[in-house]
Order: sequence, then C-alpha cells, then structure tokens
Amino acid sequence: MEIQSLKKIVSEITDTACNLWEKGWAERNAGNISVNITGLFSAQESELFTDIAIHPLPVSYSSLADQILLVTSAGSRMRDLVKNPWDHLCILKINTSGTHFKQWPEKDQEPTSELPTHLAVHDMLIRTKSAAKALVHTHATELIALTQIKEFCSTETLNRLLWSMHPETKLFVPKGLGFIFYEISGTSGIAEATAKTLEDHPVALWEKHGILATGTTVKDAFDSIDLLAKSARIYFMVKSTGYEPDGLTDGQLNELMR
Repeated sequence: MEIQSLKKIVSEITDTACNLWEKGWAERNAGNISVNITGLFSAQESELFTDIAIHPLPVSYSSLADQILLVTSAGSRMRDLVKNPWDHLCILKINTSGTHFKQWPEKDQEPTSELPTHLAVHDMLIRTKSAAKALVHTHATELIALTQIKEFCSTETLNRLLWSMHPETKLFVPKGLGFIFYEISGTSGIAEATAKTLEDHPVALWEKHGILATGTTVKDAFDSIDLLAKSARIYFMVKSTGYEPDGLTDGQLNELMR
C-alpha cells in the first residue's frame, strides 16, 4: 500500500472537512466525502479484505468491480473528522461482480447514508473514463438558497447567473453545475439522477438540499463548490443593497474562454 499517498488523501479530507465546518456548510453530521483509492493497493494487498464480513449492495455496480473506496462513515461530523479521521473513515472493497462490499476497519458505524449516490457516481466516473476520483457533498448555504427561488431552478439559468457574477467561476468551472429537482437523500432516485447529471457537469446541485462535486482530488472538488458559492454570495450581497447585479455580459464571458 502506498502509505504516504494515503496519508496525503486523508490530510486533504481533514483540511476540507475543516473548511466545510468553518464555512457553516456542515451542520451536525451534514456532508460526506469519498475517494477511489484502488491504485494505492497492489493485487496482493487487496487480499487483506479476505476474512472480513460481506455486505450486499442495493444494486450491481459492474464498473466498480474490485475497486477500493475511502468513504466517510454514517453520522460523522466534519468537525470531529478533523480531530480523529480514522474514527470517521472506512475503506470499502467491492467484490468482483460489483454486488457486495467488505469494510475495513470493521466497526458499528456504517458508510455514509449517501453511499448509493457515491457508488453510482464512482461507477459512472470509471465507465466514462473520467480522471475524477474524489466526491464531496456538503450543504453550501448560498447555493441552497438559490434553489429556494423558483426562477433559478434550472441548469441553464443557474449557470448563467453564477458565471456572470465572477470571472473565476467561468474560468475554473467552465462546465458549470447540473440542477436536480428535489429527491429524498440516500435513495436510488437521487443516486441515479446525480450520476447522470455528473456525466456532463463536475457539480450537481440538489434542490433545497446541497451540492455534490467531483474532482481529481478532494481539494479540487471543494474548490469548485467554493467558487460557485462565492458567486451566489456576490449575487445575494448586491441584491441586499437594493440593486440588481449587472453581471458579466455574454461577450465578456465568451472572451474569457478564448
């Protein structure tokens, strides 16, 4: 096992968990993170999971066959994860048919309640040969607030608004986010909708709930959320003064991408 690489990933998770808590996006046990760490294990090391209890998956994820995921545990608080990461993380080894998993370390805490979504998205990322290996879900207040406004409840409208508020958002999140109408969290419905949306966007915004971002690293996924949330914050700050934000014009946005 590449111990130093694993330590780096865990360090990124704790840094991000700290950021999520300090931004007010991780109330109580809100938020979850996962990373595909299959490449850190040799074929022999993956056999360490041989004598561990088997847990069935709700559906079969064929692209996740023999994959190894680092996932936050159910009920974990981001503020606690910062202090004692391995009390709130677990490693999942998917079997060769993508129908079951084994968890290390074995403990009472199960993987995040959003596991169906994490599995569906990681399965999609492998199937589409994406470079992304990390997922971050959080309750970004500013972005949730936008979904309380009916006129912004569409992918096109949200992206036009968020890109126009700050040039960095268009530069670093050029594919924008995908909007998903309200679904109960932890269900196959939101899992399928999120995986489908993330085929075309690096970020999915769940109506009245939160946001899930993909990235090559945990920090990369966090950065996309941070940029989008800042744009939403700029919008609300200007509106709070009684003025309507001008925003960047289509011409200015197009010029950025040349």
